[in-house]
Amino acid sequence: MMFPELEAAADALIVEFGVTSPPVPIDTIMMTPKPGMWPKIDLGQLTLSFTSRGDRFAPRISIARLVVRQVVHTEWGIQHKLPDLVGYEPDRIADYARMVLMPWSLIEKLPERDRNPIGIAMAFMVPEDDAELRLNLRTDKDKPQP
Repeated sequence: MMFPELEAAADALIVEFGVTSPPVPIDTIMMTPKPGMWPKIDLGQLTLSFTSRGDRFAPRISIARLVVRQVVHTEWGIQHKLPDLVGYEPDRIADYARMVLMPWSLIEKLPERDRNPIGIAMAFMVPEDDAELRLNLRTDKDKPQP
């Protein structure tokens, strides 16, 4: 996977919405798309199963995946090469969703002591396991890809 390009696309997305500090307001982003992005989505139409994972912040991850699925093949997504970088692959959708919800540019702004799964989970309002997976995306970036 092309991590630098995905990181840049995640940063570009949060810049579009004026996000400068955690947590990323993913629900607002989803409901107020910019031109060339997805059609407006009503959160009230989502099913309970969509948001019924154990952690209280799990719905934010689900919403981020929905945003990613919506944006990949839009005009904006094409401009940022998302069809090639993410496509329809569930693992890539999940990875990019974590990048959008926890952009590295905002993680770097956290105090060093908070750049761990617990600190990131608290700052970005995400489940701790997703914060750990996000950190692993950064540490795995230099490993050879199959």
